[in-house]
Amino acid sequence: MGLRIYWKLLILTYFTISSCSSSDDVVEPLESQYFLDGKQKLIQAEMYRESTGEQGVADQIRLLEPLDDPGLYDLIIFSPVPGASELEGVYIYSKTGDIGTYDLSFVHSTDGNDQWDWYTNGENGLRLEIQYMGKTDGIKQYRIVLDDFDLNYGYWDYLGGKWVSQGFKKFSFSYEGPLNN
Repeated sequence: MGLRIYWKLLILTYFTISSCSSSDDVVEPLESQYFLDGKQKLIQAEMYRESTGEQGVADQIRLLEPLDDPGLYDLIIFSPVPGASELEGVYIYSKTGDIGTYDLSFVHSTDGNDQWDWYTNGENGLRLEIQYMGKTDGIKQYRIVLDDFDLNYGYWDYLGGKWVSQGFKKFSFSYEGPLNN
């Protein structure tokens, strides 16, 4: 009799465990930070969406992160092209503007007007993941992760009509929080 109960419990346990889906997994909080050439910067600001208002031009997701030098910021701009669906998804890097792609711009140490140390022309990136995480106090929360990106930094030579690269910087990014409008 005891062996029969043991087998019933074992079978019941198997079905209980195997019926759990991956959506039941607890998602650990993600630290909002970025790494630029191996140096960590914790994100204190909230990201926001900015619409160009132009038909066929993707909204941008921006972060204006204050630096230690008062009045200066890092401006990070993601331009994902979701198509007709929601923002959530996985995007690949491309400047083509095709559905399912993203572009990235980074302006380092800017005052938001005419001062900056350098800015980027994109270059090479892994996939960008944007995930909806639910609501907190009625506000939608998102998780944005970019594991690796090569920032081609420099400036645009307007007289020569070309991009002048000053080198490459390694960049990775993670953010969890709202996307304000």
